[in-house]
Amino acid sequence: MTAERTDRHHGGRDAWHHRRMHDADALALAQRLYAALEQDDVTPFLDLCAPDAVVEYPAEGRLPYGGTWRGREGIGEFLEAHDAAEEILAFEPAEMDATDGTVLVIGFFEGRARPTGRTWSTTFVHVLTMGDGRLARLRAFFDTATAVEAHATD
Repeated sequence: MTAERTDRHHGGRDAWHHRRMHDADALALAQRLYAALEQDDVTPFLDLCAPDAVVEYPAEGRLPYGGTWRGREGIGEFLEAHDAAEEILAFEPAEMDATDGTVLVIGFFEGRARPTGRTWSTTFVHVLTMGDGRLARLRAFFDTATAVEAHATD
């Protein structure tokens, strides 16, 4: 089965058309992805991403890591931008559930904005689309207003 969708925001097909994974396999992959992040090890994380994977973070233009990051190289740049902008004080994926190869992750994040030294926290939701044994797409949702305020240098 091939995952296909029309992207309402960009008017065309996304690059992440992959065969969907079984839910147990998708959950296991999600756990491996977060374990790599917890170890602060970019290479294994990127190895678990499809070559055409996409990461979408809100607040493009207002947060250094906000925007759409494409491919392993782009995702590596996203991780570098996030690391340069945030000191991670807590990153706790707490709940994971999979349906049709999509994993929903609910967790808690606390960070310190490096430019200002301000601490902020939020509950987050990550929507991970898995396919062909790899991460095809990650969409993040969190309290962007709090993050933007913590990063504001005005």
